[in-house]
Amino acid sequence: MTDTVPPPTAAEPLQVTKVFLPPFEEYCELLRQIWATHIVTNDGPLYQRFEDDLRRYTELANLVCLANGTLALQMALHVLELAGSDVITTPFTHVATSDALIWERCRPVYIDVDPETLNIDPNLIEAALTDRTSSVFGVHVYGNPCDVTEIERIAGANDLKVIYDAAHAFGTRVHDRSVLSFGDISAVSFHGTKGMHTFEGGGLFAGDPELIKRARRLAYHGMDEQKRIVQQWGTNGKMCELHAAMGILSLKYFAAHLEEKKRCYELYVSLLEGLDQIRFQKLTGEINYSYMPVVFRSEDCKQAVMKELRQHGIYPREYFHPSLETVFSDRIACPIAYDLSHRVLCLPMSDYLQQEQVRRICEIVVRTCETQRGG
Repeated sequence: MTDTVPPPTAAEPLQVTKVFLPPFEEYCELLRQIWATHIVTNDGPLYQRFEDDLRRYTELANLVCLANGTLALQMALHVLELAGSDVITTPFTHVATSDALIWERCRPVYIDVDPETLNIDPNLIEAALTDRTSSVFGVHVYGNPCDVTEIERIAGANDLKVIYDAAHAFGTRVHDRSVLSFGDISAVSFHGTKGMHTFEGGGLFAGDPELIKRARRLAYHGMDEQKRIVQQWGTNGKMCELHAAMGILSLKYFAAHLEEKKRCYELYVSLLEGLDQIRFQKLTGEINYSYMPVVFRSEDCKQAVMKELRQHGIYPREYFHPSLETVFSDRIACPIAYDLSHRVLCLPMSDYLQQEQVRRICEIVVRTCETQRGG
């Protein structure tokens, strides 16, 4: 491990995640370039460098960086011109996924999730189709790839667009390629809590370069590269130079930190897999190990573990809760997602997590689970 990730102090609370920050001097060196050019936004040199770095890392040519991940979701829907349609999606995700649909005047149609992968269940898509259905909006939950092959088959057979909320999935690979290469368009988040971040930011990846051109114009108030107004709709969705500078450095350290997080993830599994009170998400690709979700046999057991961890200064998160059909509709139509939302817990995982901390967390989880079983 590099000296960019010092061990935490004993008294420091252990949160579910901790924002990675590169060496301060390296960030200051990039800031000096901003001070030298006086360019702080509007497609500046650091922004262009960051996009080029992303192209090399992902091996994908068509992308645009944006101010945040929620804007990326909204723009993905907008450039596909889906307003007024029904969009099949999952309730087991962050509220931003459904917020974007409502914002873009789409109607979310929730279908249930696979109980093992925790992703949208493609076997339920065709039964939910109507003449208003335009698309499938999948989420790579905790960075775990959706069944992209089956979703692609169903979409092709039914003339549907496919959008992926890949907020958790930067760096994830499936079928020996970036998960961002699947679907019509994928939206990522570069929020500070993500495995790869720009303080705050987001981006879009698409196979069709025209979709990215539309998104870039949309993010620049409807203007083209010559700053001519070429469409009557647009917004300010640009990523500024300070955020791009952080993205350059975050990406620089991303691969090395991924390996460290993988070791912590595997240690969690090895220490907890013997417990009959919990199970793990079934992985379907090479994930980025930025999340450590566990599913408890009962909500009572989960709550007991949360309480005990917090008493030791450790703060996991109920992620995702509640299931979104309880927020955006008046009925519980997805019983698996609803049940999971009450039993899932994300344990701490970050670039700063130490293996001895993983062992301490697991000791508390095991002890509490055994007490619950005995009770």
